[in-house]
Amino acid sequence: MDKVLEALKNRVDQAEIYRRRAKTIPIEFRSGKLESIKSKETEGIALRVIANGRLGFSTTTDMADPSVLSEAAIAAAAFGEEAEFSFSSDSPTSIDGVYDKKIVDLSEEALIELGKKVVADLRAADTQVDINLSLTKTVEAVTIRNTSGLDVEEERTRIGLSAEVGKTSEGDIFVLFDEQEVRAMSDLDPDRLVKRIVDFLRYGRKIVSAESKKLPVVFTPNGTIALLLPLMVGFNGKSVYMGTSPLKGRIGERAFDPRFSLTDDGTIPRAPRSSAFDDEGTSSSRTPLVSQGTIEGFTYDLWTAALAKAAPTGNGYKGGLLGGGGFRTPPNIGVSNVIVAAGDKSEDEIISSIEEGLLVESVLGLGQGNLASGEFSNNVAVAFKIEDGKIVGRVKNTMIAGNSYELLKDNLIALGNSPTWALGAVNTPLIAVNGVSVIGQ
Repeated sequence: MDKVLEALKNRVDQAEIYRRRAKTIPIEFRSGKLESIKSKETEGIALRVIANGRLGFSTTTDMADPSVLSEAAIAAAAFGEEAEFSFSSDSPTSIDGVYDKKIVDLSEEALIELGKKVVADLRAADTQVDINLSLTKTVEAVTIRNTSGLDVEEERTRIGLSAEVGKTSEGDIFVLFDEQEVRAMSDLDPDRLVKRIVDFLRYGRKIVSAESKKLPVVFTPNGTIALLLPLMVGFNGKSVYMGTSPLKGRIGERAFDPRFSLTDDGTIPRAPRSSAFDDEGTSSSRTPLVSQGTIEGFTYDLWTAALAKAAPTGNGYKGGLLGGGGFRTPPNIGVSNVIVAAGDKSEDEIISSIEEGLLVESVLGLGQGNLASGEFSNNVAVAFKIEDGKIVGRVKNTMIAGNSYELLKDNLIALGNSPTWALGAVNTPLIAVNGVSVIGQ
């Protein structure tokens, strides 16, 4: 890496090398039986250069001949976008909980036994279901160096557990999905995953209809993505700078219910997306976005922070908004850990307060609707009817639509008091809102 940077000093304005080495062990169960177990090791380098004020990017897995990487990045810069920023000269400090020796030492045999237990627990609840399960152990090291003097490296671990449970009958396919991703082995809770799926299987035995009208909707932590995705887009500093976000120029304004607070925080110990630095080498930080209903700030990577004349917030991630791009994609603004502050109502209290409404666990077609304005419009994948404060059955062929900003400002019913991690990056309680358009058949 040092030789590449040294060779580029006289050829480009700036250069940055990102290197990722990872060992993953994915284990797959199909129809309840062990199907495959693999061990994969990957190593890749991404190079960004700024040459004549323009940005170039290239990647390689060939560590033997880095000259090809350099020439490709320089060639790309000739047609690249203008880059009025400098690569990071930050000095990130390490944070707790991104590396767990227990995960490193976890054997393939132990992973298989864990998978078998989860399958057996799900099968015990319902012998008729089809069970697909995945377990993935990842141990990785990320290194970033650049011509601004940055030289950082961090080792990280994580375990991912996901289960898909399906039940088929004449004219009906009912599929449930849940997952967990943790940095530390002690945070993995397969019993909670099993309980959630078993509870929803029980709720879904009876199919009921939903009328087309505006109703209260209780979003489970998994279901909140319908509400929160427009906010992730709206608080993105690039959207704000470009004027496509309705939040531009509104810092200090109370735009949400006073009970609603939202934070992007990459420094939480053992949280799924915590790290000492982002994929540009900028120190991770805690960025309040909404505090008791009032807009506090936005997320920025290096590029957009320079354009907006704002401080970078450590939100430059490969793969964009929700990350996951590996080393082959350039960094862009993404979320770290999205935190919705808990409320004061239990799940039972919230559901019992609803005379008629829906409990939404998952939706289809993320990104539909005009996200820039806060609108969402999704078919529900898994949702249940609430009548007189009780869950009475599962609804099918139903769509929900609304505007997140309006619902979370004037129509917030309650926030749950037991937040959980969902969707790999979001820590949120149940969110209940009124006035959601429900279109049923």
